[in-house]
Amino acid sequence: MQARKPWRLLAAVGLLVLSALCAILLAHAYWHSILFWLTVLMFIGSLIWLLLELTAIRSNALRYFAQMNTTLTRTMQTVPEYMPIPMVILNSRHEIVWYNDAFADSISGGAELFGKQLQSVLPLRPDVIGDGESLETEIGGRQYRVSRTDYNRKEHHAELLSFEDITGYVTLRRTYMESRLCVLLIVIDNYEDLFKGTRQSERASVLAALELLFDRLLDGTESIFCHLDEDRFLVLTEAKHCLEMERAHFPLLDEVRKIMVHGKTGMTLSIGVGRSGETFAQNEAFAQQSLDMALGRGGDQAAIKTENGYTFYGGVSKGIEHRNKAKNRAIARDLHKLMLRCGHVYIMGHRASDLDAVGAAVGVAFIAEQSGVPYNIVIRTETTLAKLLTDRIEQELPGCMISPEVARERITDSDLLVIVDTFSKDIVEDVELYYLAKHVVVIDHHRQMVNYLDNTSIKLHDPYASSAAELVTGMIQFFDWRDQMPQFTAEALLSGIMLDTKNFVMQTGVYTFEAAAFLRERGADPIQVKTLFAESLDAYRHRSRLVADAELYGRYAITVETEQLPDIRIIASQAADELLGVEGVAASFVVYMSGQQASISARSLGQVNVQLIMERLGGGGHHIMAATQRKDCDVQALRSELIRVLDETDAELEAQTAPSD
Repeated sequence: MQARKPWRLLAAVGLLVLSALCAILLAHAYWHSILFWLTVLMFIGSLIWLLLELTAIRSNALRYFAQMNTTLTRTMQTVPEYMPIPMVILNSRHEIVWYNDAFADSISGGAELFGKQLQSVLPLRPDVIGDGESLETEIGGRQYRVSRTDYNRKEHHAELLSFEDITGYVTLRRTYMESRLCVLLIVIDNYEDLFKGTRQSERASVLAALELLFDRLLDGTESIFCHLDEDRFLVLTEAKHCLEMERAHFPLLDEVRKIMVHGKTGMTLSIGVGRSGETFAQNEAFAQQSLDMALGRGGDQAAIKTENGYTFYGGVSKGIEHRNKAKNRAIARDLHKLMLRCGHVYIMGHRASDLDAVGAAVGVAFIAEQSGVPYNIVIRTETTLAKLLTDRIEQELPGCMISPEVARERITDSDLLVIVDTFSKDIVEDVELYYLAKHVVVIDHHRQMVNYLDNTSIKLHDPYASSAAELVTGMIQFFDWRDQMPQFTAEALLSGIMLDTKNFVMQTGVYTFEAAAFLRERGADPIQVKTLFAESLDAYRHRSRLVADAELYGRYAITVETEQLPDIRIIASQAADELLGVEGVAASFVVYMSGQQASISARSLGQVNVQLIMERLGGGGHHIMAATQRKDCDVQALRSELIRVLDETDAELEAQTAPSD
């Protein structure tokens, strides 16, 4: 299109104005002269010229708009075809109806794709991306951000997918994440007990071997390693090296066990890892929290704080018994002072309380009585597994036991709640009472779980103790009470120790027998304690049948009870204990129904950490005694899941013990 010259329009306007002025000036005196009529003709001519110019401009503008519309239409039709961003259009059945050259070259490799399902061409399901949303995926070794836009017109539906190549950005992001600084806090488990009676030269040689091990495992990682104390170390490393350790399940834990102290005791470590924090200071705080969690679970393991909780590695060794009497004495005195400041003491165990929980509660009640503070034991007597002991409590201490509902109504901000034999919010007798209490004390011997009781004024937690009753007995030993311990209290505490040690066979140490001797001195009669373990003839028959029906699965014994039986919890735990006496059985599992829950009672001789196995199934417990309850499956489905976890555990153990090339 040829543009109009602007001077033509200006000339027409100028001539029109000039002729109009001349005609006006000549109209009065010379309207009859030829000059006037020439001026009028010039005015008419300039007016016609102006009208012609305006008409030409309008026609030219319309022609311009028409040509621009054609050009834009052709551009819109051809530009997507040659755009550098790969694009594809799908119909409602996710079939390819159009794609541009960039998609053919970069994504599909030049193949003919019309009419094919997108999922048959790419490992991508369009329905996982919402309209206006995007996701990142890898295609052909490149990273793409795939965006989706839907078009709906009448009955037709189409989906436009665009593929933005973000390989450079993803590489930069990965480099940044892998180079972030991670903090590892490492502690030698039971340092004082481990080196007790050791010559300085032997201690120096053991620590030198440990440092050589650190140097070897950290070689090539450009990590920083330093001593914080004799038994405490700090490692600063990049996230990529920390992830390598995690994928290898922290080989440091296995290697350090080869370092022997006194020629027979293997050293163990606890590791706390902080790598998900936004800052270095936050990672250091996460590492300390993870280390506390690892130590609370018995040590010899690595704990990593994640967005969803904690991840654990290791924890396969039995551990070394240790007891810091000075620390426990200080905790006992703090508990006594806290009781004196409080108006009332409530004592609570876990759901389906056993002899250990109830016996420990009786021991704490004795401490409260000697402190001159009123107390109550909070328990659901209809669901307890220590029915014979609660009957004796009702005789010896009438009115002492109350239900959680009554305790919730009575408790005030000045009262104290003592929780025994559990560290988990999930299994306390009444979690609402825990949240109502302003002052909480926890006494427990189980390995710490993720959802632990965190709102505590005092905490006595020793995963190496045999039972909560042993810990309470140890606290009582530190006091010189004005009254002699009643025989009933001594027998209640001894029953808890005997239950969790299987009559002093499992999980026993020097302090276990020391506590038992103290209780025996206070009049505990083993014959009377034995009567608290009595069972009915029907229960004995059911237990015998469970043992007889057990199947061997490698080094594990598994038995299943599909019927609802009274006292099934006690029967299952006793059957699991008996199965450990079968030759070649390292761990036993009894799967049963309890109400609406499929449950497992697990026992071990120490070679297998049943706590780790139960945690994978949603439960927890102790190294040699654990359990789980599930509402989302029946006993057969839970048995299948158990076998899967056992296979995974054995495979991981084989991978860790396999000789490296």
